[in-house]
Amino acid sequence: MAKKPLSRFSSAGKIFNALIILPALLAALLVLPIKPAIAQNGTTVDQKMIRIASVTDPNLIQFFLFEFLITDTAVTKMEIIDATGNGFGIEDLVKCYPSERIYVPTPSDTAQKVMNGWKFTANYQIVTQNSPPDVFEGTKADAAQNGILAALLRGLNRNYKESPIKIYFERDAKTATFEMWGYSPSRLSYTAAPPPMPDTVTAYDVLSVTYQDTLVVADTTIYDLLYISRTVSDTVFVGLDEFDAKSPADLPAVETKPKADAKKRPEIWRKP
Repeated sequence: MAKKPLSRFSSAGKIFNALIILPALLAALLVLPIKPAIAQNGTTVDQKMIRIASVTDPNLIQFFLFEFLITDTAVTKMEIIDATGNGFGIEDLVKCYPSERIYVPTPSDTAQKVMNGWKFTANYQIVTQNSPPDVFEGTKADAAQNGILAALLRGLNRNYKESPIKIYFERDAKTATFEMWGYSPSRLSYTAAPPPMPDTVTAYDVLSVTYQDTLVVADTTIYDLLYISRTVSDTVFVGLDEFDAKSPADLPAVETKPKADAKKRPEIWRKP
């Protein structure tokens, strides 16, 4: 049996149908969820402090380009990154600017001697056991630095009492950056700071004491005494009729009661 020849119209129709079905399949694949090629379970993203030496001197840049066998041209700045964390040297990274290319150098002995002199020294660093804020407050040495640490610890103790936690802070003239990580957000609990203590504390207390000669008798410590003296004297009244009936010579001597000692006994009152 002879085969029927294929019609040109039928072939064209199949191609047309394929052109319609193919975009529909692609759209369906885009709608369906696609599993990632690499599972993210068991992966933790963290950050750490690293040392970076920025070289901007043109002569020193040319020196390291030659020693590191780097062919990058027109380099205006070079960053040598201590990727290994054991000091600048082999197996670290070099980033050149403005190209931002990264190289893994093999420093010569001459270049290594130069990099061995690079040390990072913090303006202030303290590593101590976890102590209450009062331990760091009001110290004679590094009072300002310890005061900042004490304020930070007080804020942590009020709002997050668990551990561990990691904090990063940076501030310049325009912006401030504050980061917290490595903690349990569900354990955060806001607690308002206590009101500040007033500069002057006024206490009203009245104390009465007496003294004789130089002996002070009191039941408490005396501060800033306010002395109020009170003198008591006796007075004899003679009636007018009796005074006119008798002459002054016939009048009996006026009897007076002995007064108190010359050193009277005033009362002392204190009001702080």
